Amino acid sequence: MKKVLLLNLILYLCMSGTVLAQSLIKGSIKNSTTNEAAYAISIRVKNGTDGTYSDDRGRFQLKTSKSLPITLLISSIGYEPQEFIVESFSTPLELLLKPAQILGQEVVVSASRTVQNKLSSPVTIEQISAKDVVNSPQINYMDMMQGLKGVDVTVSSLGFTSVTTRGFNTSGNTNFTQIVDGMDNQAPGLNFPLGSAIGLTQLDVDNIELLSGASSALYGSRGLNGTMVMTGKDPFKYQGVSVLITQGVNHINNKKKNDPVSPSPYYDWTIRFAKKINDKIAFKINTQYTQAKDWVANDASNKNGPGTSLTDPNYNGVNFYGGSTSTDISPFLQAALAGNPDLAPIIEPLLNKPNYVARTGYPEYGYLDNTAKLFKINGEFRYKISQKIEAIASGTFGTGNIVYTNDTRYQLKGFKVGQYRLELKSDNWFVRTYTTQENSGRTLVAGPTAQYINESWKTSYDGEAGGWYPEYTYQLINSLAGGTALNDAHLAARAFADQGRAELGTPLFNRLRDSITSTPISEGGTLFLDRSKLYNTEAQYNFSNQIKFMTVIAGVNWRLYNLNSKNTLFPDKDKPINVNEYSAYVQMAKKVAEERLNIAASFRYDKNTLFSSPKVTSRASLVFEAMNQNFIRFSYQNAYSFPSNIQALQNTLNGYNSYSSGGSSLLLNDNYQFDKYPPYVYESVLKFQETGDPGVLKKFQYDDIKPQSVNAFELGYAALLGNRFMIDILGYFSTWKNFIGYANVANTPGTDDVNALKDHSTYIQYNIAFNGGETVNTYGYAASLSVDMGYNFLGKINYYSDYLKNKNDSQINNFNTPNYHINMEFGNSGFGKKQVWSFNTSLRYKPGYHYVVSGGLASGEVPSSAVIDAQISYKLIKARSGIRLGATNITNKYYSTGIANPRIGAVYYVTYAYNIL
Repeated sequence: MKKVLLLNLILYLCMSGTVLAQSLIKGSIKNSTTNEAAYAISIRVKNGTDGTYSDDRGRFQLKTSKSLPITLLISSIGYEPQEFIVESFSTPLELLLKPAQILGQEVVVSASRTVQNKLSSPVTIEQISAKDVVNSPQINYMDMMQGLKGVDVTVSSLGFTSVTTRGFNTSGNTNFTQIVDGMDNQAPGLNFPLGSAIGLTQLDVDNIELLSGASSALYGSRGLNGTMVMTGKDPFKYQGVSVLITQGVNHINNKKKNDPVSPSPYYDWTIRFAKKINDKIAFKINTQYTQAKDWVANDASNKNGPGTSLTDPNYNGVNFYGGSTSTDISPFLQAALAGNPDLAPIIEPLLNKPNYVARTGYPEYGYLDNTAKLFKINGEFRYKISQKIEAIASGTFGTGNIVYTNDTRYQLKGFKVGQYRLELKSDNWFVRTYTTQENSGRTLVAGPTAQYINESWKTSYDGEAGGWYPEYTYQLINSLAGGTALNDAHLAARAFADQGRAELGTPLFNRLRDSITSTPISEGGTLFLDRSKLYNTEAQYNFSNQIKFMTVIAGVNWRLYNLNSKNTLFPDKDKPINVNEYSAYVQMAKKVAEERLNIAASFRYDKNTLFSSPKVTSRASLVFEAMNQNFIRFSYQNAYSFPSNIQALQNTLNGYNSYSSGGSSLLLNDNYQFDKYPPYVYESVLKFQETGDPGVLKKFQYDDIKPQSVNAFELGYAALLGNRFMIDILGYFSTWKNFIGYANVANTPGTDDVNALKDHSTYIQYNIAFNGGETVNTYGYAASLSVDMGYNFLGKINYYSDYLKNKNDSQINNFNTPNYHINMEFGNSGFGKKQVWSFNTSLRYKPGYHYVVSGGLASGEVPSSAVIDAQISYKLIKARSGIRLGATNITNKYYSTGIANPRIGAVYYVTYAYNIL
């Protein structure tokens, strides 16, 4: 009997109607100008709670218990709001909506965790809507970020784009937060955002909001450089089957562009299916697959000096791997001289200075697989428990092969990341729990793998049977004795020592590479075994119904990082390391002065179990409406960042006798024995090797790494003028304390003899995260103008600049940005008969600037770039389809977004779109 009652209850809840929903209003909505179906239009009963949305055909059904006549409120951004009186339930409604300007009507949520007009936001915020994605000339929404005001982007590969603001630009920025449908999109172990790897698919973007600068008071630790909030489409609102197929070609004119890849196809296929089963149940499924020949990083600049591979025996190219193994061959020369004093005229002139020689490196192309593949799938189920309470379950899974830049280049091969969520929400509250789980797959670490390959086919020096360096020295002396010039003698010596080398693509090379990359780092190989997980539970409540005189929002959050790398990324040999974070926040806002002045303040408490002291941060803001649609804003934010798991605990091999390290004393003393064998600044070690004078050595002063903080001030003005011009002007100034950067150091575990620093094979090099003692200042300004020119023409331009002062020259600070950026956009969303034609163009200009990659990978000048993207589209209204022809970097002038990153050419493409909302 109980089972029957339970079954009846379930069937009752899942019924398409309820006892109260006795009347049904049916209808359809169209665009009055084009006669197209108007989708995702809000239809609400005036002075009631009943409501729905039009589907992908413009149709709607609204159940209500109210009696006639009923007034419906019809609204959507991009259309003029309308009220319609229903006088009969039997006659289907046919409504026409008049398009309206969008400029100045945008609403945002992330700026204060409440819905508000973008113009009145208390902080700088940029926005991308679903319609922006549809009209964009860029193939992927992540590429659109490059044109936003205040945004810097580093492109490691076709599938890995890192976004940040306020100048701190690098691949994998741990001080930038990316949130997707309420979930922190960071990698659990590495702590940097995963870009689009498990983000929204191209067809599921409802809106993207990007906050520039500090946002810790609202979004917690690591929001120092900004936060990006991405929201997927609600299946109750956006329904139907949508398909987006992009076919393109890249690597055009490859020979003229010094591009080793032949012209290659580019594929991007996306499908979205969403269905509202009834008023209570809806679901969606998204999938996207991208494949292309990736851009190639082929910077041949010498990290060890001005020479080339033909002129410098110690050549170590930026994107040539294996050359980091470098040895002074003077001891071998001295041994040869001792064995044969007659060689003195040849050898003694060489001993006046060090004679460093690097092993022969492998270029990236042919070494790393440049076939980029990304696959992701997302599913979401929604159930409305009542009109005000909704339950959501979702899951996203991503896998593929892409390349990422950090202290070396990493080929993420077969990586897998999953993110799974359960949420219960209402208008005033939510409770959300989710987990992120990663599997690093067969990641290939370019630098150390190449060094190990070199050591596998021929050791550098084995003490008895010789080795690569003894052979090199032997041939160098023979060539010099035969009258060969010094430079040619070095080339001959390299050719001799490289006999039997494992050349790219040969069975020997493939066997050695596969063996090394399948052996964990902890066992002498280069394989990561990262299986880290993140668990997060949070809740928030809006007390607006209880506290009438002001807006009060409060929330709590708990997070667990379960670090599990089997001693390949963290010191977790015995068991996983658990790091807990606890936080609570409150935000208060009040409108005064006839509601023209909005005063808001936020406070947040955070505790991380790696650090003894909690952190309290705050934000205060004033927004004053000087005139109608004219807002002056001022904000102060005290933000902080606990060191990320990587900055605190990383223990990763990044080269032969070289490690990337966190700044925790647990590592520095226990693992690296800095307390017994002091570290020296690596630049001073190089000087010591050159001069032989121990007096040039400089000890590295270190301490247990601490949280960093910033006090940020911003003044801005935003306005809509004459309903045609929207402007936004701002300036900011920030002061950083305990600024976290990186330093290259070296020590010699097991000996106090500083002379051991002369031999690369006896000392160990580290790239260490540490706090700088100086107070660092950053400042900048920005301005943007959007112009509605009428007839669906829209133009945009923005200019922004960021600066860093008082930097610690011993720190690698990742402040990689030019003096200024200029971005422009011009397009039309519908022209011609029935407005079936549209186009959009964008221009991004950056002057040249200096770029430093943390971990000692490289530094240098990034050339200036002017990138033009363009597309033109045509709608097939009856077929509910569209064709788009376009190109990114249409001039095919190759450019790069950072040292050691790939050179990016054009992608020429054609896109077919079906039922795109």
